[in-house]
Amino acid sequence: MFDFSKVTIPFRKKPNTEDDHTSVVTQEQPEKPCLPWYRRLKRWQIGLILASVSLLASLATLGVFTYFVVMDLRVQAQTARATATEAYTTFKSQDLPKTEESLLSLDDQLKTIDTTYHKLSIYRYVPFVRRYYLDGEHVLNAAAAGLSAGKKSLAAITPYADVLGFTGEGSFEGGTTEDRVKVILETLDKVSPILDEITADLQTVESELAEINPEDYPENLRGIPARSYVLHAHELSQGAVSAVTEYRPVLTELPKIAGGNGETKKYLILFQNDNELRPTGGFLTAYAIINVTDGKVEAVRSDDIYELDQKFRKREPIPEKLGKYLTTERRWNLRDMNISPDFKESMDTFFTHYADVPGEPADEIDGIIAVDTEFLKKLLTVLGPVQVPGYGTFSAETDARCDCPQIIYVLSEIITRPTPYLREDRKGILGPLMRAILSKAYAAPKQQWPELFRSGFESIGNRHIQFYFLDENAQLAAEAANAAGRLVPAEGSDFLAVVNANLGGAKSNLFTSYDITQTVSAPENGYVTRTVEITYKNSRKADNCNLEAGLLCLNATLRDWTRVYVPAGSELVDAQGFTQSPETYEENGFTVFDGFFVLEPMAQAKLKLTYRVPYQDPNSYKLKIWKQGGVDAFETMIDVTGGQEKLTIAGDTLYETPF
Repeated sequence: MFDFSKVTIPFRKKPNTEDDHTSVVTQEQPEKPCLPWYRRLKRWQIGLILASVSLLASLATLGVFTYFVVMDLRVQAQTARATATEAYTTFKSQDLPKTEESLLSLDDQLKTIDTTYHKLSIYRYVPFVRRYYLDGEHVLNAAAAGLSAGKKSLAAITPYADVLGFTGEGSFEGGTTEDRVKVILETLDKVSPILDEITADLQTVESELAEINPEDYPENLRGIPARSYVLHAHELSQGAVSAVTEYRPVLTELPKIAGGNGETKKYLILFQNDNELRPTGGFLTAYAIINVTDGKVEAVRSDDIYELDQKFRKREPIPEKLGKYLTTERRWNLRDMNISPDFKESMDTFFTHYADVPGEPADEIDGIIAVDTEFLKKLLTVLGPVQVPGYGTFSAETDARCDCPQIIYVLSEIITRPTPYLREDRKGILGPLMRAILSKAYAAPKQQWPELFRSGFESIGNRHIQFYFLDENAQLAAEAANAAGRLVPAEGSDFLAVVNANLGGAKSNLFTSYDITQTVSAPENGYVTRTVEITYKNSRKADNCNLEAGLLCLNATLRDWTRVYVPAGSELVDAQGFTQSPETYEENGFTVFDGFFVLEPMAQAKLKLTYRVPYQDPNSYKLKIWKQGGVDAFETMIDVTGGQEKLTIAGDTLYETPF
């Protein structure tokens, strides 16, 4: 019998009313377990995560590494900077051994910095950061080249340490000072090859720093004027190369100028009395002829400038612009021929006419050297009093009779005081005085040489000594050293030269001082407007200048011919304080405002000029102030669009400030 209970009948699902499809109920599958997220990641996702983590770890490690390297560099740089400052300080104090020690230490420190810095060489290959890393390399290369130049310069100076007054053992200690000077002149040619090497090092500094773009750096980086530092470094490197290049002819020509190798040079010395100021620095009151052989100076003879004028028989008409104010003269005398403030121009004129004076060795003269009372005072300040046979004692000590250096009062007594008798050779004092000073200088102990050299360099920089040479190369060397008293325009900057001439005011410049106030507007339509106010003061009462009284006349009414030299194309807007409106004319690349004023003893006078100057730079104001020869340092206040700054002008000065 068939068992129906064991028969399986398929179950048909009720038809779907929507799609009218049938389906078969299947057996449900078992549910899969839920996996963690990291087990659900694909292989490429895992690789990406691992790479990211690795990169972050590497960056973190690199950051920490960089931080510690930078901290090391910071400490090392601070140490090197302190050492460099120490080297500069010891060199200024003329201690060569300590300077050399500092430079050797700095050499080791720079090598350490270089090693540390190159630990960061990976940044050479990192975009954006690469240029800053390369800038660092340029800085290190420049520092190494600069140090090399410093060490070579020190090596060049060391043989002359004793004579130049440096601490340290030089090569020329034996013999007299004259012997040592002679050896210096004989060996200066050995310095030239070293100068070539120094120049090459400085050019490397310049080229390395030139690779650094200041525009890549912000003006202010956490209180540090980064861009200014880069620009300043560029200027210093360029200036160093220019200085060595310009001064190279000086060392080349110096042995010839000083009569090296026994070749005697003959010079005309002009004594400019700066207490009676004239355009080149003083009234030409006396002259002397000297021979220089192997650096040794021998005074041949000296005389009164009036004696020279008596032998000058040409009747030259006085120039109109001088005769307008110097009304006591009808002819042009040699003593009044330093009419141009440019020393070379004045000496060109003077020497041309000096050559016409009978009995003068013009065809033997190699050049002219002008000195003033300030230079003599500086020498006596270092050397002490000197005895001049037939004339007495001269010193730099203050004389109560004039509240001025004794040498100035005594020279004035000898030269200018009227006497009831004929005083022979009253201005022939210059030769004997020079011999006395030179003798004491040659006998001076080496401890005094630093001050003597400093006095000489300061006198050249302040135009209390000026040189004029007939040999073209020697003249170019003097101009390169700014020792020739040239008055030349300054390209790309404003310019100011105030030139005074005492035309009949006794020696009143001894008691007259002046200061200058300047205001400058912002550029507008290619011009800046300037106001220059010059205040003159006479600090002493008048002397009795009556010839019959026979007294020394130092201070009297100052009658001053004033010229203000400014950039060509300047336009005078207003002028005050002159006896009449000043003239305006062009001269040697300048516009000149030419006028006259009077200053009484124990009084003051003010000149005020307002004028427009062609000026192109809209961002920065640059000014060159030219200092007249024979003038003491003076103060000037400069106000550029409201920003004020006071300067002391002891020599030619370059000034720059943003508008």
